[in-house]
Amino acid sequence: MTSKLAAALAFILFAGTCAAAYPERPIRMIVPTAPGGGPDVVGRIFALRLGTILGQQIVVDNRAGANGIIGSEIAARATPDGYTLLITSGSFTLNPNVYRKLPYDPLRDFTPISRIVNSGGLVIVVHPSFPARSLQQLIEIARAGPGKITYGSAGYGNLTHLAGEMFQVMAGVNINHVPYKGAGPAVNDLLAGHIPLMFGPSPSVIPFVKAGRLRALAFTGPKRSDQLLDVPTVDETGLKGYEASSWFGLFGPAGLAKPIVNRLYEAAREAVQTPETRKRYAEINMESAGSTPDEFARFLKEDLVKYAKIVKAAGIEQQ
Repeated sequence: MTSKLAAALAFILFAGTCAAAYPERPIRMIVPTAPGGGPDVVGRIFALRLGTILGQQIVVDNRAGANGIIGSEIAARATPDGYTLLITSGSFTLNPNVYRKLPYDPLRDFTPISRIVNSGGLVIVVHPSFPARSLQQLIEIARAGPGKITYGSAGYGNLTHLAGEMFQVMAGVNINHVPYKGAGPAVNDLLAGHIPLMFGPSPSVIPFVKAGRLRALAFTGPKRSDQLLDVPTVDETGLKGYEASSWFGLFGPAGLAKPIVNRLYEAAREAVQTPETRKRYAEINMESAGSTPDEFARFLKEDLVKYAKIVKAAGIEQQ
């Protein structure tokens, strides 16, 4: 037996032994946004159920900044032993198209585990003091005062930013963009009246819409939200073809052993498909998914190409 073959067999045996015992201690799950943002809300619901299935605590570690890049880099540089995971959103495939240089490669430096949740869309919301009560009124006000309306986003290049830029192009308006370090801080400023408008993630803003603290003007998904059935889609209001929706997925660092990937995928699929989890996600306009690692890997490649076209059409400059 050659030394290389012996080493390969030893590694396989070692990986199998690790997977059989995995997990033996708490798992850190990095959420690359501030508390209160879409990935944070989705991640905490997921972490609770995943921990129960795996029999270990899932410790949520918020590492906000740079539209998820900071937290994603930490995950990419982590030891590939299954004890550091990343849960993030569609910004993962948006970032390579809006930033000239990233500290990681989105395909090479990560192990895709599962696309766990699909988002129906964003909610275009305003502070109750803002005069617009429909999207058409917002467009009219924006056209009457170019550059006078400010909207907040979860960060430059985030879907909450891209949705606003697409809106400007398709509605023929000029509104000012203010990026925040996550959806949570942006929503807080919106609630306080410091900014009047946001294209907000459903998990972050729907509870406030229902409580009367924010006013929903339209939904950016392809169909109305089950949680806001009286709120029309942007397409229904007259901006035909407008759509902005997203996803949330689970990753590990590159080099994660296949048995551990499979264990995590099986646990993740079970976690998001349980009736309680599906119900909780439905309440914030999310749909449980649970794709296989191979399906998720193919999806990521397709999503990178899709957003390259959208970013070019919206005229967003690389930073």
